[in-house]
Amino acid sequence: MKAVLILAALTGCAQIDPFHCDGDEQCSGGRCEAAGACSFVDTGCHTGWRYGARDDAALAGLCVGSEAGSIAQIAAGSEHACAHGSDGRVWCWGNDKYGGLGRDGDSVAAPVIVDGVTGVTELDAGEFHTCALAGDQVWCWGADAQGELGRGDATDAPVPEPSLVTGLARVVDLDLGEYHSCALDADGAVWCWGRNKDEEIGQDNASYQWHAVRVNVPTAKAIAAGGQEGCAIATTGDVWCWGKNDSGQLGVPGNGRTKPTMVPGFTGATALAIGGDHACALFADGHVACTGANDHGQLGDGTTTMAHAPVDVVGLGDAVEIEALDNSTCARRANGSIVCWGEGDHGELGAGGADRATPGDAVPLAAPAISLAAGESFACAITNDGCSWCWGLDTAGELGDGPGSPGGVRPVLLGACNAPLSP
Repeated sequence: MKAVLILAALTGCAQIDPFHCDGDEQCSGGRCEAAGACSFVDTGCHTGWRYGARDDAALAGLCVGSEAGSIAQIAAGSEHACAHGSDGRVWCWGNDKYGGLGRDGDSVAAPVIVDGVTGVTELDAGEFHTCALAGDQVWCWGADAQGELGRGDATDAPVPEPSLVTGLARVVDLDLGEYHSCALDADGAVWCWGRNKDEEIGQDNASYQWHAVRVNVPTAKAIAAGGQEGCAIATTGDVWCWGKNDSGQLGVPGNGRTKPTMVPGFTGATALAIGGDHACALFADGHVACTGANDHGQLGDGTTTMAHAPVDVVGLGDAVEIEALDNSTCARRANGSIVCWGEGDHGELGAGGADRATPGDAVPLAAPAISLAAGESFACAITNDGCSWCWGLDTAGELGDGPGSPGGVRPVLLGACNAPLSP
């Protein structure tokens, strides 16, 4: 009896580590997912794969891609993307250089959860950093060599920490450029931080800004950041932009603007989108106008001629949302279809692989889209059945559709198809 009791005690104290796979060969005919758990073919899942029962208890039996629940928003950066679920959790995938995925690990080709971040209502991603809005506080993680995280130093932060951006309060919106970040507060003040080599944070100097500084623009109702530029829509309807202007992306002639300048051709815009060297504005009547570089037709006016003032996108009069990639542009139309124009070499246009200078065939989605996101050379959409889709370049896993999936010119399924979402 005594021996049996000792054995039971030893068994109770034993620690058995959860199974974690590192390669497909460990999965007995299945595949090893980014979460370190095996999955196996199951046609009953929307992705065709289901996690095995012996893996992480939190994943066992789930369809691959269902981990995040209903995805409420996708934010796309240069080579990575993040999404927040309807429950406020955050998931990221793609290039994890400098910790942009918030996980202090290798790059991954499928969504992995960001620990320590909850209650998120908005996200945006830059070159190698990500920021999230939770409550009225901004959390950022990833690269910080140029002050992207706004916390006063140049130390990369692969794991998010609350209230990293000092000097901000009551934030209602945020938008990220390549190496800079901007936020809008409840009073309509615009704040930016990070790299200022091209005056992309609206300050008349070429130094980095390690803390959020106020941009001298009138009271604003919306902001946009991208590349090395920033813009704000004032409550008066005027649009003010600042930063790099070597391709006319600020919509005015001349060199870059060290301080905000009004863009006459964007007056009355309801939303803005900034790409690599071009910018676009959406108006209440559904038409879109773009300015700047046009070597791939990203302005959508039917030419490849650079413009230093906004030109109208041809044949588009019912847009409700716009997003700018590096050298391409996409718009969501009132009927839920998405059309893109500009560079298509990497599948950025979602339908075919050639450049085009005007909106063409709609991206072939299975249902109408309710939201749109764009990175450097890829884009994503959420459809009204709760599914999420991405298309374009996938060299760093930025499409998030799992290991071994090449991505390309047609949309691939990302995440769950859970309960339908509302626009």
